[in-house]
Amino acid sequence: MKRLMWLFVLLSFIGYGPLAAQTLTGDQILARAAEEGALTASGSRINLVDFQVQSADGARVQRRFAFFSKRQEGQPDRLLIYFLAPELERGTIFLSVDPVDPAQDTRLWLYLSALGQVKELVSENDRSAGFAGSNLQNDQIGGGLDFSKDYTGELAGQEPVTVNWLGQDQARTAYKVKLSAKPEADVDFPSGTVWIDAETFVALRGELINKADALEQAFAPNQFADFEGDIEANQIVIKNVLDNSQTTITITDRRALDELPDEIFTPEALPGFDPAQYGVEG
Repeated sequence: MKRLMWLFVLLSFIGYGPLAAQTLTGDQILARAAEEGALTASGSRINLVDFQVQSADGARVQRRFAFFSKRQEGQPDRLLIYFLAPELERGTIFLSVDPVDPAQDTRLWLYLSALGQVKELVSENDRSAGFAGSNLQNDQIGGGLDFSKDYTGELAGQEPVTVNWLGQDQARTAYKVKLSAKPEADVDFPSGTVWIDAETFVALRGELINKADALEQAFAPNQFADFEGDIEANQIVIKNVLDNSQTTITITDRRALDELPDEIFTPEALPGFDPAQYGVEG
């Protein structure tokens, strides 16, 4: 499944207000969400991110990452994830480059510091493997909020969704959009539903249906805060409904930068990457 919206903790949205969007169709709402938000906010950013992973057997693991991202109009979206903890995984790097051409797949690489090797993830098994032991696939990391590439949207009305909004629990008016995979799309979930905030186009909730027509994965960005004038999710809970595994992703620090160099987002540069150059102690 390509370019899905699991990491909404990193999304940045600028809404035009519900009155301006009242006449939008489902497809137009998906396009607006893709236009106004992405896995990485526009420009260069560093986000410190914690994963709390609960496996199907109830075991819990805590992981910490530094996300280095760069997003510019007309350029590929780039994301470098540096593993900070646990200690045995420190120095591992995951690199995602999402091409401008929507017909092309996101390219993924993994650098294993213990082996000193960079591997591109090209096989279906590698791309669908769990990212850092979570219930997120490797190919679900990277890219952005662009269901419009693989799905058509049907507006099914508006519903309230309660989230923690700027420190207070609030019922937000949301567009309920039904998703149907396009005939040519290569996705794991043929259908689903997403609830998009009618004012800011932040995704508030989502459910995805698998090929057996069963609800399999649900996500809920449940805490939103203001960062430099944009509303961004601070936390998202992703649950596999079938096996009860769950990943809670929390942003603990955000930093906007003037510019990250293009060179760091290349597989050749991964072995020499030093997060300390950007104020992150690795």
